[in-house]
Amino acid sequence: MPLEQEVPELLMTGFIVVISIVAVSTIRLWAKNKQNGTAYLLVLFHLFLLSISFYFIMNVVTPELDYNHPMASEENSLQVGYAGVFWALSMMSLLAAIFRFTKLTKK
Repeated sequence: MPLEQEVPELLMTGFIVVISIVAVSTIRLWAKNKQNGTAYLLVLFHLFLLSISFYFIMNVVTPELDYNHPMASEENSLQVGYAGVFWALSMMSLLAAIFRFTKLTKK
């Protein structure tokens, strides 16, 4: 998908900054509250899977792919499919973390 030249770089920079802030914050909270270790680990796993999903979406968005390639549409569709699978897995990990946090706070 053609975009302005600066857009993919801005998307990548923004994503890396936000994911880094969230990951560092999660690790710091985990260090302060050791009893929720599994839940914090699931949040970090969510961020990891979300990053993989972002990688596949960026493969579709960046103009590095030759659009005259005879299988460009199929390759893009596959990349979007991979991104969707990793996004869904990341959401399941986040949901599991939420359940873990909720279970620990009810006790």
